[in-house]
Amino acid sequence: MVKTWSIAVAGLASILLTGCYISFSDENEAMDIPEVEAGDISMETMKTITEELSSDAFQGRAPSTIGEEKTLALLTEKFEAAGLQPGNGESWFQDVPLVEITADKVSPLVISGGEGDALSYKYGPEMVVGTYQEQAKTSIANSDIVFVGYGINAPERGWNDYEGVDVKGKTVIILVNDPDYETEGLEGDFGGRAMTYYGRWSYKYEEAARQGAAMALIVHDEFPAAYGWNVVESSWSGPQYYAQTSDGGADQTGANGWIQKDVAAAIMAKAGLDLETEMAAAKTKGFEAKALDLKAKVSFENSISKSNSKNVIGILPGTERPDEYVIYTAHWDHLGICKPAPDGDDICNGAVDNATGTAALVALAEAHAKAGATERTIIFLAVTAEESGLLGSKFYAENPIYPLAQTAGGVNMDAFLIAGPAKDVTVVGGGKSQLDDFLAAALKSVDRTATPESTPEKGFYYRSDHFSFAKLGVPMLYVDGGEDLIDGGKEAGAAIAEDYTKNRYHGPKDEYDPNWNWDGVAADLQLFYRLGRMLAQTKSWPNWVEGDEFKETRDKSRAGAE
Repeated sequence: MVKTWSIAVAGLASILLTGCYISFSDENEAMDIPEVEAGDISMETMKTITEELSSDAFQGRAPSTIGEEKTLALLTEKFEAAGLQPGNGESWFQDVPLVEITADKVSPLVISGGEGDALSYKYGPEMVVGTYQEQAKTSIANSDIVFVGYGINAPERGWNDYEGVDVKGKTVIILVNDPDYETEGLEGDFGGRAMTYYGRWSYKYEEAARQGAAMALIVHDEFPAAYGWNVVESSWSGPQYYAQTSDGGADQTGANGWIQKDVAAAIMAKAGLDLETEMAAAKTKGFEAKALDLKAKVSFENSISKSNSKNVIGILPGTERPDEYVIYTAHWDHLGICKPAPDGDDICNGAVDNATGTAALVALAEAHAKAGATERTIIFLAVTAEESGLLGSKFYAENPIYPLAQTAGGVNMDAFLIAGPAKDVTVVGGGKSQLDDFLAAALKSVDRTATPESTPEKGFYYRSDHFSFAKLGVPMLYVDGGEDLIDGGKEAGAAIAEDYTKNRYHGPKDEYDPNWNWDGVAADLQLFYRLGRMLAQTKSWPNWVEGDEFKETRDKSRAGAE
C-alpha cells in the first residue's frame, strides 16, 4: 500500500541534529514523499549469506581470487532467486579492470644526513610502502626530504602547502587529515572538525604526484586517523589493487606509504626540529614547507598482474518510469589473506565489513520483489575493490550502465555493526542533500531519531562507495546503526563500536558469530527498505543543498537530462 504526502523543505526537512541544524536551499520547494509499509525482510537470508561470505572457504573475498569467484556465483544465484533481472543487458556483471601490485623484499626505510647516525625503519611494524607504478622494481635513493604539512593545494580556499617549494624527485612527509580537525565546531578553512576530501590519504597521494614527488609518506596518528597502526599494516601490506591506466601509473609517485608517528618524530628530530611544533605550525594559513636536509632511501620488488574484477548488478524494473533509477550499493570485497597473523589466522574474513552489507542487498531485493515493482527501477549494485580505494564504485560511476542524471538517489550499506537495537541512527554527512527529507519521514515511521556522526574528523562520508556517486552529482545516503542502544544506551553503543575498531576492523577477527543479536540490523534494514521504496515511488528529484560541493555537478547533469 502506498500513499503520498508533500513535505515543505522548510518544515519537516529541517532536522535538528544535536547542534547541527539542517535546512534546504529553497523554502518553496516540496519533496513528494510516499508513505510505505514495512517490508517482508528475511533475517534468515541475512544470517546465512553473511555466514557463507565470511567463511574461510571464501578466503577473505579479495578481488581476482577464488574468493571473488565464489562470491560472484553466490550473488548471481541469490539475485536471480530473489526475482531480479540481470543489470547489464543479459549479464549480471560489469568488468572492472584492475592491476594487482605486491611489494616484496622491501628494504628498511633509511634516513641519512642531519645529526647522528642514519635511521633505519622496518617494513610492517614501523612503516609500509608500495607503488602505483607498474614496474618490476622500485628504488628511491638519495631523495631529499621535505615536510609539507597537510599536503594540501586548495586555491579556492587560499591554501597551498606546496607554495614556494619544489618537491620534484623528492620525498614528502605529510600529516593525516585537515588542518582544522581539532576545532570544536564545523567552521574553519576546511569545515572545522568535519573532514573534507583534502584530508583523505588518497587526495594526499594524488597531490604529491601532481607536484612531482618521488615518494609520499603519510604520518599515522591514531587520532584523527580513526584506527590503529595494525589496520595500516594489514591493509597496506600484501597485494594492492589499483585501476588499470593507459600509462601504467607512470604519472604517480614512485612510492607511497605510511610511517608511525614516533618515526616521524625521530626524523624531524634528526633535522633539528620538533614534530609537535611543526604540526602546530602546519595548521595555520601561510605555512611554509620545510626542507629537512635529510635523504631517504628504500627499495622493493613488485609482482604485477592484471585482471578484470567484477561489479554485480541486478535490477527490479520500474512499472511507470523504468528509465529513472534508485540505487542500493554495498561492496562485496574484503582484504583476503592479510598480515600479520601471530596466531596463524591469516584470513581477513570481513564478516561485518562487508558481508553484512552484501547480504543486505539480497535481503532487500527479496523484500522489494515480494512487495511488487515500483514506479522507478531499483538497482542493486555489489561493487568490487572498495577496500582498495572505492575502485569498483568509481568505475561504475564513471562508466554507468544507467545514466547518473536519471538516478534519483541511493543508499549505501557498509558494515552493519552487530550491536542490538538502537533508538537512533547515525547520519554520516547529514545536511548535504534533500534526501534528509526522506530520511526524516522514514525515521518517523519507525519511531527512531537521527544523530549526527560523533567523529566527523574521521571523514566517513569520503570513505565508502556512496562518495563515488556523490562526487558525480548523485545524492546518496550513508546511515549507520545508532549508538544509543535500547539496552545500555550510548555508553554501551560506544563500547561496542570501539571494541570492533580496535580488535576486529580490517583484521582476522572480523568473523561470523552465531550468537550475534540481529535485532538492530533488522530495524536498520526496515529503514533502508522504506528509504529505497520512497525514492522509487516519488516523482521528486532530490538535490544537494545550496553551497554543497556536489550541487553544481548535479545541476548540470539534470539540466542535460530534462
